[in-house]
Amino acid sequence: MKTLLEDLIALQDVEVKIFKAESELEEIPKKIEEIDSIIVARKRALETIDEEISAFEERKRPLEAELEENQSILDAADARVKRIKTNKEYLALQREGDIAKRRKVNIEEQILSLMEKMENRLKGRERLQKSFNDDKGLLEEKKNQLLARSDTLKSSLKGIKRKADKLRKTVDPSLLAKYDKMRQNKKGLVVVPCDNGVCSGCHMHIPPQLFNEIIKGDRLIVCPLCQRILYTSTKSKTK
Repeated sequence: MKTLLEDLIALQDVEVKIFKAESELEEIPKKIEEIDSIIVARKRALETIDEEISAFEERKRPLEAELEENQSILDAADARVKRIKTNKEYLALQREGDIAKRRKVNIEEQILSLMEKMENRLKGRERLQKSFNDDKGLLEEKKNQLLARSDTLKSSLKGIKRKADKLRKTVDPSLLAKYDKMRQNKKGLVVVPCDNGVCSGCHMHIPPQLFNEIIKGDRLIVCPLCQRILYTSTKSKTK
């Protein structure tokens, strides 16, 4: 039984490496997707600011045209002053000028408010762009490292799987069948040490009599709790 378990342990050691490599390989696309999502989110944030600045520009343009038109009214009123002949005409022109001046102040305040908002957005965009430029290199580097790691894992897996295929041929068929049935649920750890009377799979204390049977190695012993196959490298018995 000890020899049979040695063959199975050798196979398990290799297939645990396969399990870990495949698990890591499975996580790499998720990590790359997270990096791409961060980059896309940063770009979208910059685009949003650009859209806001464009919207402010669109709102400012007609106000500037209206301000120019209003200034033309004021200029025309100044020119007409010299041609006024009656007090009534003067008062009418004065009222027209007052309205135009108030409108000018109002338009200028709106334009100033928009320009302040644009300036704040531009400053925010500059900070965001700088942060993005600083982080983008690191993100791209991490992504390249993940891609390189993926290639390395895929390459090494081919050799490890070939080794596992050879080892499978050395394991007792009935023992191999039991192992294969359990290994998916046990994350590859089907055969585990039970030194000092403790199952290293579930950390349960094994009854002394059962532990003695494991030491003898005359028959297959499984953990009463986790059902993993147990073996021991110790020669001592529990008291």
